Amino acid sequence: MDASFTYPEQNHEKSRKIRLIKQTCTEMNQQMEETKEKQERERKKLIAEEKHKEWVQKKNEEERKERQRKLKREMREKEIKQFEEIQSKEKAKEIYKEWLKKKNTEDLQKKKDEKEKEKLREAELQEKKEKSERMFKEWLQNSKNKPRPASAGYAYVNGKLATYPDGNAYPAPAFYNPIPWKPIPVPPPKEEKYVSVKKNKRPLSSHTHRSSSVLFQKSRSNIYLGSLHRLHK
Repeated sequence: MDASFTYPEQNHEKSRKIRLIKQTCTEMNQQMEETKEKQERERKKLIAEEKHKEWVQKKNEEERKERQRKLKREMREKEIKQFEEIQSKEKAKEIYKEWLKKKNTEDLQKKKDEKEKEKLREAELQEKKEKSERMFKEWLQNSKNKPRPASAGYAYVNGKLATYPDGNAYPAPAFYNPIPWKPIPVPPPKEEKYVSVKKNKRPLSSHTHRSSSVLFQKSRSNIYLGSLHRLHK
């Protein structure tokens, strides 16, 4: 029997094995491809996650740096503002000190000027007082040294007016007012005026006014001369 001869069953089995082997290889290759693809996806996912993580870290770092810059800027602005406030306060204090110093100086000068004016007023008053006293003393001295006018008195002797020397009598007046004194006219009530016109139709004579004015001038002259007489004493 030839050795190269094979039965159909054997060929079929061999083909089946070959198909199985091919199928197994195909499945293995497919699994390998799937595994490779899965690994690639995992790798890409890890890379993406890593990149996202780096981006988040970078963003957080930038935000942190921005916050720090903002905080530094705010602190700097606050320091500048505080410094300006301190400077303005110091300047205000200096201005107030200068104003207070100027005001105190003006007040002192004002008080000094007022004292000087008061001294001048007192000196003027004292000078006027001394001058008045000096003039009064001079007038008094001149009055003492001045000869007195002859004393004259008046009296009725035997029903006649006569003069006689009397030391207590006032001297004759040296001045009299030539204008006669006239009383202030006071209008009487209407009824009295009507009655008086009815009863007395005669006009008043100028002699009455003249005599009353002479008596008034004489009394005024006597008062004035009496004062001079007492000063002479």
